[in-house]
Amino acid sequence: MSGTSMSKRCHRVLVTLTDFKRQTLPEDNELRGEIKILDKKSLLLRIQNAAGKSDTHDDPPRYYRQMEVDAMGFEFEPQIRTELSDFLNQVFRLRTNGSLLRFAPKRNINTNLLTRLLVTEVDKLMMDLRCRLKSINVDYFDVRKFDMVNLITESTSVKNGRRLHQSGKPLPGTRELFTWLINDFVDLRGRGKGDDYLDFEFVFRNAQQVDHKVHIALFQIFKSEQRPDMAEFFRSLHLGRLTGSTLLHDCLRESFDLKCSTPAVVLFELPMTLGLGDTRRKILKLSDVAYSSLSKAYMLKPEPKSSSQSFINLRKERDVTVTSPRNRSPQRSEPDVSLANWRRTADEDSTGLAYWYGRIDRKFTELKLSMEQHFVTLYKRKSSSICSELQFNNQEGGGDRSQQDSTEMKSARKTYIELLKQFQKLEQTTSKTSFAPTLKIYIRKKNNELAEAEKSVKQREIDNMRLSLMQWINPGDSQTSLDQKSI
Repeated sequence: MSGTSMSKRCHRVLVTLTDFKRQTLPEDNELRGEIKILDKKSLLLRIQNAAGKSDTHDDPPRYYRQMEVDAMGFEFEPQIRTELSDFLNQVFRLRTNGSLLRFAPKRNINTNLLTRLLVTEVDKLMMDLRCRLKSINVDYFDVRKFDMVNLITESTSVKNGRRLHQSGKPLPGTRELFTWLINDFVDLRGRGKGDDYLDFEFVFRNAQQVDHKVHIALFQIFKSEQRPDMAEFFRSLHLGRLTGSTLLHDCLRESFDLKCSTPAVVLFELPMTLGLGDTRRKILKLSDVAYSSLSKAYMLKPEPKSSSQSFINLRKERDVTVTSPRNRSPQRSEPDVSLANWRRTADEDSTGLAYWYGRIDRKFTELKLSMEQHFVTLYKRKSSSICSELQFNNQEGGGDRSQQDSTEMKSARKTYIELLKQFQKLEQTTSKTSFAPTLKIYIRKKNNELAEAEKSVKQREIDNMRLSLMQWINPGDSQTSLDQKSI
């Protein structure tokens, strides 16, 4: 990919014309009088006459308003394909996360767009980058005003009262993803009541045998011509504040974080069918608000972190208990619904669903760190005790050090037990709220994360204890063993 495409601003606004049959038809009076497409990035929209005056399309248009976007045309035209390809290139080459917002006037699924972007383009990128796709995980949420339902989790529940399977639909490759998009996704969409939020996790391995992971969030926002809340959302971006109280706005915040250059594409589907002039006008006005607001925000924002650096920081936070690839937990990662996308602070909303997500996340972070400290001190104490019993600890002051280790272990254990009780109490509190069904699933996910993190920490500390004992028994052999592992 060229350096030009890599240096484009991260947020792009596209307008795609959906009735491709009209491309080969001569322009009729209605379309010719309503809009005039100037080039691949701009058009003229006729300004409606004042109330009470004649506004027939036989009358010559008096005034037009010029509008611009990053690209405009049919989906198969080069300017649209290039923008979408550049977006996907940024995600995979910089190994960062990305978002695609699809504004559609009808509650439908654009399977051609999804399969081309997530299957065909991903396959091409894997070849260009000389990488091998290892796995794909899909999560599908039905986003309502104050609630979010995981449709995949519900469909994979098991009988006899046993707990739900791990969130998400695991797929081995793009062929299976293609089948899921044209079959299962269509069936699940029929059960949705709100907007769509899909999280696609791609895990791939490069030529150096290093694994990487990226997430592509797809938001499908329906009846876009009837969404004044979205116009207000975009208008507030360049002001440095985000308005709105719906859960969808919370989900979109991560996509437009001005402190981090996360790639995002805002795609408006414009119907060219006759008789939909008012719908076209509203969609074009919304796209103009999005483009102008994002342009202002892009010019006024402070110097951002690079996408690659943000990705590195994200990986460091995610792997806080892991010290080497050998010790990493092999479980499949769930999508990032810890809700950097959903989260809001308690100052913004002390009663809504996002407030409870924030409380759970903060308490879980404290609990996870204390759990790690507890097991580190526990195995350190065990290692010291074994060495003392084998009479290898001949240094003076060993008794004082052993007593110090014991005190440290008890303190860490006490803190861990106390935070565990607080987390369980928080779980009981959330069960009494109006958001109990949704929060129950989220807390179950956090408990699973804690259990997997505990396994990882225990395995790491057991390995460290084994190496320490080898050094006591035979320093020469242990050094040889370490050299062999490094090779």
